[in-house]
Amino acid sequence: MNTNLRIGKTSFSLLGTLCLACGLVACTTSESNPPGTGGTSGGGSGGTTTAPGGSGGTTSTAGTTGSAATDGKACLPVTKALITDFTYTPSDGGTTSTSQARFGDSTTTLSGGTSVWTNSATPLTSDVTQNNWHITGTIDNYSGFNLYLDSCSRVDASAYKGIQFKISGSLGGGTLRMGMGTLNDAVAASWLIAHNDTSATATDPGRCMPPADATLTRYSQSTCKDPEAPVPVTASQATISLAWTDFAGGKPVSGVEPKDIISIYWYFVWTTGSSYPVDITLDDLSFIP
Repeated sequence: MNTNLRIGKTSFSLLGTLCLACGLVACTTSESNPPGTGGTSGGGSGGTTTAPGGSGGTTSTAGTTGSAATDGKACLPVTKALITDFTYTPSDGGTTSTSQARFGDSTTTLSGGTSVWTNSATPLTSDVTQNNWHITGTIDNYSGFNLYLDSCSRVDASAYKGIQFKISGSLGGGTLRMGMGTLNDAVAASWLIAHNDTSATATDPGRCMPPADATLTRYSQSTCKDPEAPVPVTASQATISLAWTDFAGGKPVSGVEPKDIISIYWYFVWTTGSSYPVDITLDDLSFIP
């Protein structure tokens, strides 16, 4: 089973929780899933995709207990800093996907792949055939890209200082942000299910408990929120190095807790009525030793 790193969006000013959890049956890189629906990346079943970030409120109450059900399933260990250098190696018959990059061996080390998503009528285009991750499209709704995980939902990257990648391109006047969902900032599955969130399952990881107010949803509540960091994009390739402490704004925990990462994602900031073209290229995604 592939599980997208669940984007823990919790308040929906921006989008909601994004996806790190991708995994339905076939991993496509041109997703068009509204917040809270299942993803389509991966080669297994299960997984939930939700959209990213959002503005938070002024109150925050973390859950006080955790269990195997709410803490998710631990992933295989992170045995090397490099996540993926996006090397494209088509198999015989050309069956390797041209739109997503896989990483890990699904046996001994952290494993998964890449995915794009959008709520726009026009999907983002994703291409990895040039040994990098090239993403293009028009942002006129909530859109972004993420990693998904194979058969797990919680990454322990506490041996590392942060995450880094190379990026270049243009954002057409828009902006890009990176989010990192963690266990204590993700809405508890029991709360989501009690609030009729049909995308939630009892085993989704999350410890944060919003108020019991029946009028709230995953996206309107403001108690739980992922930490984020801005990502500058220029025409010349640059290496973006983000220490865990560079991510902020999470609720109830402001920064990244690296031992309990449940989602890794990027999203294009969008406001109602706006539209802008994007053309960006990522390479050499890795944790920082």
